[in-house]
Amino acid sequence: MKIIDRYLLRAFFTNYLIALAVMIGLYVFLDLFVNLDEFTSVAAPPQVILRNIISFYGWNLFHYFSQLAGIIVLVAACFTLGRFLRTNELTAILASGTSLYRVAAPLVLAGLALNGAWIVNQEIIIPRIADKLARAHSDIEGRRTFAIWCLRDRDNSLFSASRFDPRSSLVEGLIVMKRDDRGRLVELLRADSARWDAERRLWHLSVPKLTGDLDAGGADTISPTFPTEYASDLTPYELKLRQASQWTSYLSSRDLSRLADRYSQNDLFIKTRHARLTTPFINLLLLLMGIPFFLNRERPTVIAAGGRCLLVCGGCFVFAFLCQSVDVTRLSSHPALPAWLPLLVFAPFGVLLIDSIKT
Repeated sequence: MKIIDRYLLRAFFTNYLIALAVMIGLYVFLDLFVNLDEFTSVAAPPQVILRNIISFYGWNLFHYFSQLAGIIVLVAACFTLGRFLRTNELTAILASGTSLYRVAAPLVLAGLALNGAWIVNQEIIIPRIADKLARAHSDIEGRRTFAIWCLRDRDNSLFSASRFDPRSSLVEGLIVMKRDDRGRLVELLRADSARWDAERRLWHLSVPKLTGDLDAGGADTISPTFPTEYASDLTPYELKLRQASQWTSYLSSRDLSRLADRYSQNDLFIKTRHARLTTPFINLLLLLMGIPFFLNRERPTVIAAGGRCLLVCGGCFVFAFLCQSVDVTRLSSHPALPAWLPLLVFAPFGVLLIDSIKT
């Protein structure tokens, strides 16, 4: 590593830490400003409310980082090169015979390393704390109970309950509708309550109701059963996790692949899995599109370079966000296309911008 590399990387990581603190801090401040009434909706002493706020945002820092990682790297690189441009240090570097591509190299390598940190955060850390990320602002301690309606379980069954208590892993008013491959009801299972057995991975039923097989016409057979157990893929952890609107973003790629295989007719898991794959490439593309606006022998003003960078990279970021958020059935018949569309559209622009660097 040469002196210029150490100098660039020191400036880059200083700006990175500043951008990380400012952008995530702003994210937390805006979210707290909007949802402060939810933290205070439950009667509790001020110290308990403060503890809940710290607990909620402390764990969600990992999720905020996963959402902003690409933008933070871009901002840090632009501020670093912008300072070099404003203080004429790029002119001195060019006068020494150093290529502008050589200036960009350590920043690109740093961006790749930080993409690795994003992968570790998204694939290892977030799945392990997903239950904490899925908490509502007004229920940090997980005391709230809720109903469950028609969650798909193994063998195409539908799992419903009138009440689920996450703290005791108890469901009440359980109804399981078992269906065939064509979606027709073939068996109905009911119980007053059920408690999860983690070792055997099944629900122990309390006071099971009259249950029997149904023929194609829907009539009960004459041999009803009273089962006391129900084996299920829906654990209390997963039931609690699915109450969050962004619950698929808390899963690892392995979990997404498992769910995509289990629910082959649900495009959401395929779309999310491909979005997980393309996000590091989009983060790197943002960096590669932003750097050329500052690496210019004609020495544009920092404001002009920053404005053009904001226009192009901001458009790419917004387009990628919309592609990952829009209903896939409205955009394409293939659920994976929206995840790859930002790369297909903006990668040629990135190549042209990198090629436009005159050195």
